[in-house]
Amino acid sequence: MMSVIITSFKEPHTIGRAILAVLNQNISAPYEILVIAPDKDTLEAANVFARKHKHIRVLADPGKGKPTALNIAFRKIRGDIVVLTDGDVYMGKNAISLLISHFADNRAGAVTGRVVSANKSNTMLNYWALLGAETFHRLRLRESHARQNVLCSGYLYAVRASLVQDIPVDTLADDAFITHCIWQKQARTIYEPQALVYVHYPTTLIDWIKQKKRTAARFYQLNKRIGVSKVSSLMNEISIGVFSLRMIKKPQHLAWFIFLIVMRAYIWARVMFDRRLWGRSFKRAWERVESSKR
Repeated sequence: MMSVIITSFKEPHTIGRAILAVLNQNISAPYEILVIAPDKDTLEAANVFARKHKHIRVLADPGKGKPTALNIAFRKIRGDIVVLTDGDVYMGKNAISLLISHFADNRAGAVTGRVVSANKSNTMLNYWALLGAETFHRLRLRESHARQNVLCSGYLYAVRASLVQDIPVDTLADDAFITHCIWQKQARTIYEPQALVYVHYPTTLIDWIKQKKRTAARFYQLNKRIGVSKVSSLMNEISIGVFSLRMIKKPQHLAWFIFLIVMRAYIWARVMFDRRLWGRSFKRAWERVESSKR
């Protein structure tokens, strides 16, 4: 049996799309869907589907963050394989089948899908979203071809349930934490580029800063807890820059690229300053990104 966990928070307008994307998958094996959220509106929207489909269960969490919600859901699952995704994204056709096919290899511990930007308009932030999604696709593809382990994306990945463990409740990057736990158990993490998940990225600069500050902060947290090097994150930044140069097609792209460099430098400086000089908690880095909830 397989379990699908959809974590959500104040996403009543997108949770239905996320659930339908799972229901429309071509899944031959028995499976269940667990939707977990802390707020009434999202729970009510999910229960509309649960009343029609007996294999959907809706769980309420105490609103203490995604790690707490996942820990609750992990204790409720019945499947040997668990697929993890969010209530504000939606997966492409046959994504789940593509992910779970890799578990025929007993060495596979987790399989992650390809993140695709769902932003369409020709704006600076949407250009940045495209750069980020395409760069990480190329990085994961390169690692996959070299048969190296890849870092799973929390937007869509599947894990052997036996390898799942409780996540510290203040963890900023649950996907990175789970990935590194799987590596420590000598299991492989695999990239499946055909398993697509569509993500709406921030459309305001303020929300972009919130999201990127959180992403940067998680590497400091992981380094402190499990010794994850910040060098890999720096290399990712360099790779984004190299790939961005190749995608400059218009004069405005060059201007956007230069501003991106400035903003990425600002984000890393801000995180280092906040954490090391002010002694702020990493919880302060987690702020809701409203413009991506659509």
